[in-house]
Amino acid sequence: MHPIPNSEPWRICYRELAPKLLLFARQWVGTMSDAEDVVQTAFVKFWRHQPSAGREHYPLLYSAVRTAALDMLRAQNRRMRREADPAVEVLREDATWLDSSVERQDDAALIERAMRGLPPEQAQVLVLRIWGELTFAEIAAALDQSINTVASRHRYAIEALRRTLRSYEPARIGV
Repeated sequence: MHPIPNSEPWRICYRELAPKLLLFARQWVGTMSDAEDVVQTAFVKFWRHQPSAGREHYPLLYSAVRTAALDMLRAQNRRMRREADPAVEVLREDATWLDSSVERQDDAALIERAMRGLPPEQAQVLVLRIWGELTFAEIAAALDQSINTVASRHRYAIEALRRTLRSYEPARIGV
């Protein structure tokens, strides 16, 4: 966790720029409340990475707001596609992760068991990458991790799944 920097420069920055950034964010998002969320997200992320807010940093906030707005739009589009798909079942805690048609039940059970055996950080990245269809950059932003950390967790998760699932191969073919 980052130490809390002197927040006074950011208060001044927010007072000066927030109304302008809200108008800027409204170009991409549908509602004023979404624009407010985008601006707040951009400020918080930017503040963590640039604790001393000087006027020379103000233009970068516009870029951060644009990125946050586009991220929000992508997430909304993915959610709308997912919700519009009648084949997608809302996941409950006891719901299966994968297709459970009769011919695929054994495979699904093996993969689910292997996924549950992963460390939570790796499973989370894998779910966001495969089922959430997020890029490594989007996952890094969502989890507030470096892109290298996210890529490593993904790679370790895939390797662990391969090792785990490989051990089931002989049993499945009757060896």
